[in-house]
Amino acid sequence: MKIINLTLAIVLVTSFGVLSFADDTNSESWQGWIADENCAKNYSKAASASHAGCAKSCVGKGARWALATSDGHFILDLGETAATDHLGSEVVIKGTLSDDTIKVASISEAN
Repeated sequence: MKIINLTLAIVLVTSFGVLSFADDTNSESWQGWIADENCAKNYSKAASASHAGCAKSCVGKGARWALATSDGHFILDLGETAATDHLGSEVVIKGTLSDDTIKVASISEAN
């Protein structure tokens, strides 16, 4: 009986350990420039420090934040993360992708 209980305990502890890392495996990262959703469609326009003012203005008028990448653009679901802190710089965004929207976990400056 003790062997069965010990085996069951080991299986349960191992299962919880595997499940606790499950969320991390879905996280991805993208490199690009924070822009408004309209200008993000044009990478050559959005991928520069001089575009920061335009992006801030467009978002102020109701546009959504987006990430412009050389492979396309994504809408950003920022939650409490502030996009304005990174305007005008190339960034790395970590999060999860659903359709064309990235749920942002973190934003950092690109190297």
